Amino acid sequence: MARVYGTIESLKSLKSELDNNGISRFNSVKEINDFLSNYNTEKLTILDNESDKLEREYFETCNSLKQRKQHKAEIINLETEKIDNRISDLKTKIDSIITKDKNFLKKLISSIKLYSLKKQSNYYVKNKTQLISSAVKSLNRNIENDELFIKEYETDKQNIIENRAKSKIEKLEYIRNVLESSRNLISGAIGENLVVKEVAKLSDDYVLINDFNLRFSRPIFYKKYNQRIYSIQIDHLLISKAGIFILETKNWSKSSVNSLSLRSPIEQIERSNFALYVYISKNITLHEHHWGEQRVPIRNLIVMINNKPRGKFKYVSIKLLRELNDYIKYFEPVLTDKQFDRIVKELI
Repeated sequence: MARVYGTIESLKSLKSELDNNGISRFNSVKEINDFLSNYNTEKLTILDNESDKLEREYFETCNSLKQRKQHKAEIINLETEKIDNRISDLKTKIDSIITKDKNFLKKLISSIKLYSLKKQSNYYVKNKTQLISSAVKSLNRNIENDELFIKEYETDKQNIIENRAKSKIEKLEYIRNVLESSRNLISGAIGENLVVKEVAKLSDDYVLINDFNLRFSRPIFYKKYNQRIYSIQIDHLLISKAGIFILETKNWSKSSVNSLSLRSPIEQIERSNFALYVYISKNITLHEHHWGEQRVPIRNLIVMINNKPRGKFKYVSIKLLRELNDYIKYFEPVLTDKQFDRIVKELI
């Protein structure tokens, strides 16, 4: 299996875009693709789950309401009996007081006691209904809530489900909208990921560096395009004993391949090739051959995932993903193990 280093650039950009938008549920491009493919199914699942939860709540509330009403009746009976007994007890005490005593002090005490007992009795008689209602006040509130919920369920079930699922569905729609606006990044990440998987099938005589970058403190002048190169970024740099392959991945549709509005990737890969050639010439010396210093072959390769143009181009080969490994293995080794290791060490 080929040795693979680094993370693909489009995946880094996509992860950064998702992080900036507060989205952390995805761990791979496959999960993103699955989400977009199964969006409607996931939305229906949210509604179904809320429907199941609501139905369970409805049956639990019906049972609870029945128990609360039964408990209310028990409390009313108990409070009624308690108040009636209290009234009866007060009446007995009132009847037992004799106020015919000639002793003024005793007569006064009896009168005060009688007044107090009658006052208590009148309070219980007058406020009997209120006292009983107070004892079941919190229970009545719960019963009213249960009855209200049951009524809403039976008359407006679907609306309740949609309201309860609203925040989850809005979050789902938000994620989809962010992903839809990142379609190019997703497409790029899918394409580059497929290239990595394909190259990984090669032997460990191959080293793949994803998102290879070089920066130059002094810019390189590229005469062909009359421009100064300050840095280069290459999707994948494949190092082999047959030389170095610059791999640029394009996951384009057929219409995109034929579109005149999309910029050709050939200029970009030629620019990268020139800058890499300059860097290697200055930093890597291969003296092993008795004829003299060897040149490190650098080949330009654009990998198209599903569609490629029909024409052939100077300095750049264009291959479909399925053609990639056979093309790479076609070239004979020109580097020794020592030279290969030196290049790998310098470029990683």
